[in-house]
Amino acid sequence: MLTPDNMMLEIGAVMLIAFIGATIASKLKQSVILGYIIVGIIIGPHIHLQLGPLTYNGIIKDTTMIDFLSYLGLILLMFFIGLEFSFSKVRKTKSSAAIIAMFNLGINMFTGIMLGTAMGWPIIDTVFLAGIISMSSSAVAMKSIIELKRLANPETEFLIGISVTESFLSMVLLTIIAGLMIKDGTEPVNLTSLAIGIIVFYVFFVFLALWVIPKTIHHLRRIKNDEMFVLFALGIVFLAAAFAEISGVPAIIGAFFIGMVFAETKVSERFEEKIVPFRDAFVAVFFVSFGMLIDPLMFVDIWWLIVAAVALVILNDFILTAALAYLLGFSSKASVSIGSALCGRDAESVMFASVGSRAFGATKGAILYPFAGALCFVTSAITPFLMRNSLKFAGKLSSKLPAYVKYGGAVISRTLAKLVMPSTLPIRQKSKGIGILLFVYFLFLCATAVTTSYAHILMFSIGILLTIILHFAFSSEIARIVRSANYSNLNLSQRDNRVTTRFVSSFLSGGLIAMILAAFLYPYYWPLTLIALFAYLVWIIITMKRFYRPVSSRPVAISGLVADDEFPSFGCGIENKNAAKITSRDK
Repeated sequence: MLTPDNMMLEIGAVMLIAFIGATIASKLKQSVILGYIIVGIIIGPHIHLQLGPLTYNGIIKDTTMIDFLSYLGLILLMFFIGLEFSFSKVRKTKSSAAIIAMFNLGINMFTGIMLGTAMGWPIIDTVFLAGIISMSSSAVAMKSIIELKRLANPETEFLIGISVTESFLSMVLLTIIAGLMIKDGTEPVNLTSLAIGIIVFYVFFVFLALWVIPKTIHHLRRIKNDEMFVLFALGIVFLAAAFAEISGVPAIIGAFFIGMVFAETKVSERFEEKIVPFRDAFVAVFFVSFGMLIDPLMFVDIWWLIVAAVALVILNDFILTAALAYLLGFSSKASVSIGSALCGRDAESVMFASVGSRAFGATKGAILYPFAGALCFVTSAITPFLMRNSLKFAGKLSSKLPAYVKYGGAVISRTLAKLVMPSTLPIRQKSKGIGILLFVYFLFLCATAVTTSYAHILMFSIGILLTIILHFAFSSEIARIVRSANYSNLNLSQRDNRVTTRFVSSFLSGGLIAMILAAFLYPYYWPLTLIALFAYLVWIIITMKRFYRPVSSRPVAISGLVADDEFPSFGCGIENKNAAKITSRDK
């Protein structure tokens, strides 16, 4: 039983041991979060060691008070994450960063859901498993960038934009699946009440951001007494969390959004200065508490799941997301740098595991804890290694790709760069309509994934109709780009404009069809979704080969596709030295 005496002992022990864990992790140049989790396992109730007559069964037996303090830490953590954002930052995030963030989050969620489905997990546990796999860590990425001295690199700005957008989307995602949360410990939230609560929740915070805070911020700035300011700050954070729970939304989302509301105000710096000590102390308790819930014996049973998840993270982030970044117009060096930086998992994954373990009807909570802890540990350790050696790995991968795939990728990259990368050209202003259509398409894509029966067919049909409209919109926009772009070093001339337009437009439209078809087929028989996506991949490869064949047979070989310093080997088409050989032979 928890008494005032042993309560003080537990809190003091947790704080001091957390300090020791953080110190050791820092000395080993690892995230302090890993140190917190490991010492949490060591002092938690699930550890059992015996050495001869000596036995050790952990220090903390009753975690009630620690759990409560850790929850306060999670709320404060989310408040400070919100302070790093603002509505203007989200609104002004560059198109390329937003697209990469949505793709990265989407492909990781999709593969995570496929993994959970293949294991036969219930949909509730599967969604949170996918969330753990999906949550890239901006902290791990920025820590590695600083250590590698890449802050001045041009792609770092975009990486920050990707992290901003992805974290915001993850919070929205967690709000959407709030219906899975436990309510009163026994019953799930009524879906109608949940929908109304979420709408009221968002409307209230928009109202705060647009009207209340701008009108009252000068009063807050007049609070000179630090003690009064801290009381106000903590009070507003915890009341926002309480309002979120009343609305059927997780309390941490309320803390996140109240942070966003104050992010653009002149008191945000004072918030950070005065409340940071509280945040750091309680956040440390949160991660130690998370470690206490992990049964180390579970690692023996789930090691294969951890290996599968790490493989999926590397495939999705380091390969697929890097490939998308290249196709959108980033240099191959920037692309692999972005992809490798997104491989880390940290606090966000732990948060999803913590929330998922309390979801109504969840049956795999005991697995989610050790899985999230191990995934964070492994990915945080390998991310700096991948970033340091990203170009080497990318070069080896590039050497295995056929010439027509490299060439097709170079043409798509050159074209889409004009559409989505920052530009002052008038053509950029004409692509807003496509952005709106894409947003509507993704709404119907999500609706197709979650509906059933006739509504499922209706959403799919509308999605296909939108894809057809988008195809014509892509064709018109890309034709305008192709007429103004310079493809001379790709061995394309003006007479190839129509073929180039059709090739790039088909690549985009085919991807949209594959995604909406996968969402449609999933409820019927999930392996069909993989078949649909694989069919799209095969179709793209065939299309690239057909597009490349007449170009490769021309007298002037594809020499100097791109500058070596801008696009080193990966995805850049045929390398200059090879092109020189071809040119010499043709002559």
